[in-house]
Amino acid sequence: MHEINLVAEPRNGETKAKVLINQGRIPAVVYGPEMETISISLDKVEVLRIMNRVAETTSIVLSLDGKEHRAFLKGVQRDKVTDSVIHLDFFIPSSGHKMELHIPIKLKGTPIGVEKGGIVDHIINELPVAVLPKDIVEEIVVDVSSFDVGHVLRVGDLEIPEGIKPLLDDEDAIMLIALPRAAKEVEEEEVEELEEDVEPEVINKGKKEEEEEE
Repeated sequence: MHEINLVAEPRNGETKAKVLINQGRIPAVVYGPEMETISISLDKVEVLRIMNRVAETTSIVLSLDGKEHRAFLKGVQRDKVTDSVIHLDFFIPSSGHKMELHIPIKLKGTPIGVEKGGIVDHIINELPVAVLPKDIVEEIVVDVSSFDVGHVLRVGDLEIPEGIKPLLDDEDAIMLIALPRAAKEVEEEEVEELEEDVEPEVINKGKKEEEEEE
């Protein structure tokens, strides 16, 4: 599992966030089932350096007061105007505590159906799961190169590593190879034509029955 190292400093709760940010620090909190919430701050340059590489499944080694803690990023607060990071939340799980997080689903290969003109409809990009910290994987890879038009990938079809429990039903669709828009329109027109052909027959049958009854 890919790890990222960050050095944190204890933070005085009375110090305002704007003051810290102006000093080149990012305010944050650390919490978990076996600890009280701790206010910390991080070097702004270091935070910006790793932000595009951190996902919910990324293991972060957080150094604090000479001790190392395995943490996970659970929340990012950004400025509404500048979109810059202004606060972070870190979660430190216990060894036997299952976490609920989202694992990215990566589709590998070009489906046969796409070569025939189909379109990939990726419905669920991240799978919600319950998992122990030791069993976390960064992504679930699915080879979709053999998928033809109309193929549906469901949660139950995924090869999920042991120890990871999906929080969705097995029948929930992850992705499908849909018909192109033009083909859908033709298909809908054909259905409409069939319905129009059937309707007069039903009406005529009704009239004939009425005549026989008379």
